[in-house]
Amino acid sequence: MKNNTLTALNGVRVGHASDTKITQGCTVVTFDRPLNVGYVTKGGQACTYNTSMLDLDKNGYLRHGLFIADGGHKGLETTAEICRALREKGIGWKTKKTTNPSISGGVIQSLFFDSNDFNLHLGYKAVRNLSCEAVKSGNVGVGLSATVGKFSWTERGECLAMKSGVGSARVDLGGGGMICVLTVVNALGNIIDSGGNILAGNRDDNTQLKFRTFEGMSHFLTGKFSNTTISIIGTNIKLWILQQDLTRIADTAFHGQVRAINPVGTSLDGDMVFAFSTQEIDMPYTPLGKEIGNENGEWWKLSVDILGQLAAKAVQESIYDACRQAETVKLSFAYKGVIPSMHDYR
Repeated sequence: MKNNTLTALNGVRVGHASDTKITQGCTVVTFDRPLNVGYVTKGGQACTYNTSMLDLDKNGYLRHGLFIADGGHKGLETTAEICRALREKGIGWKTKKTTNPSISGGVIQSLFFDSNDFNLHLGYKAVRNLSCEAVKSGNVGVGLSATVGKFSWTERGECLAMKSGVGSARVDLGGGGMICVLTVVNALGNIIDSGGNILAGNRDDNTQLKFRTFEGMSHFLTGKFSNTTISIIGTNIKLWILQQDLTRIADTAFHGQVRAINPVGTSLDGDMVFAFSTQEIDMPYTPLGKEIGNENGEWWKLSVDILGQLAAKAVQESIYDACRQAETVKLSFAYKGVIPSMHDYR
């Protein structure tokens, strides 16, 4: 079976750690050598670690890995556990006395964090679970606690969200070139499929309709939880102006979140995108593409535009994968006591 996940890229490993007792998790991505990482954020409540150095006016772009954890601000503390485990594996910049891993990441704050303190050891376990095998989707790692459709609750204060998770997708460019994406979907909004229908989202408890929609609502309750969708994009296509190109790709790829989530990027969302390249394969252009897409051509940023658009498609598909692979979980303050998967919600 073809690997449609980040680990299809050479030298990329992914590890999940899940604590089913508290319904929280962590996911870590590592590289076999330091790679440039681009980054953009669109939400109003992005909670990140070591991302300011990825700005284009800085120069600390190289990373040994990336992570996504639950726990909101508390989840950022898991970086100490992640780095401890990376040091044990010898991953990081070497000095005379120690090893210093360079990582960046972001966190979600799930519905389950209010009831249970975050387990910081999950970061350590995620590193110990690193593998080059195909990455699992659904209720694993940081996807264990992810939910969607939280912009309104019942009048009794019951959550109407549905279950999502972590998902993956891949787009092949030919000639061995590819784009792979991992996304955790913990969105405020509904998930909209390619036909414009709601795949999963805010359940409707008062009418014959299956879902509530955000448009036209004059009163809604979000509760006290943050909502974040985080995508990690990897490609093996060579780029010229590496940091600038990765940032442009990440920015364009955010349109995949826009296509699949409504609303998205709100002041209550922490939506973000990371992008990296293993710099292995030249863009597999057609003769016309080579003519206009070379460094002296009229469209010398053609490869970046193509990669950004295809990455957006992969982000969109990874969001759908996260919902399709999710499983129903119980939650005491949820409507009918459960956060249902799309397969269990009729």
